[in-house]
Amino acid sequence: MTAQPPVLIAAALSAERAALEAIAVGLQAHMLPGIAEGDLLVGTIDGTAVALLRCGVGKVAAATAVAAASALKPRCIISVGSAGALHAGHKIGHVVISTEVLQHDFAAVSASGFTLFGYGSDWPSNGDPLLRSDPAMTKIAAAAAQSAGTARGFAVSSGRITTGDWFVNDAATRDAIATRTGADLVEMEGAAIAYVAQQFGTPWIVIRSVSDAGDGAAAPSFDEYLALASANAAAIVRATLPLLP
Repeated sequence: MTAQPPVLIAAALSAERAALEAIAVGLQAHMLPGIAEGDLLVGTIDGTAVALLRCGVGKVAAATAVAAASALKPRCIISVGSAGALHAGHKIGHVVISTEVLQHDFAAVSASGFTLFGYGSDWPSNGDPLLRSDPAMTKIAAAAAQSAGTARGFAVSSGRITTGDWFVNDAATRDAIATRTGADLVEMEGAAIAYVAQQFGTPWIVIRSVSDAGDGAAAPSFDEYLALASANAAAIVRATLPLLP
């Protein structure tokens, strides 16, 4: 009997992956070229084969690790973890499931700010770097999330998530990113992971929970609520896994 291909679940930080490790069984370290020892664990969550990847922080680290882990030929890829809220409507612990992702720092830079480029234009990126999640996965996760979110007492919605190599802890910068991108949340890996997944032809989705408001209090808020955000995102992943095709 052929082994079930795993769902690859990528988290940047050990604390974010720990929430997934807590609900997994039979975890064993798996070595692959390009992935450091201990960064990839294979096992199951409620009978579904999973590969839990600690991909590192930022777009380069995440893309490199996910590309290496794609040697497992996963049936889909989920980027999971914490994020900053770009709007007051997203409170600590709330979860957003991606409909699309983009890079907020993929832009032309001037003294007056940033202008996103390549979006909808052939120059300079030969395409549209706004990447759209697999609609079936978004629908499945959104359906699964309602009961999981209600049970744990947090709101769940679907929307746009933006990625960049910045930890956002300034309200003016946060608001500029929100205006520039029209996104709901900001984080540091999702769009890079999505890009790699699409290059490999693998369905993907980003599931993130709010740890901070991206303002001047973002750093202490992140420290205080990272475990909560990680657990909430992991709960949505757990509810989604049995429904994946």
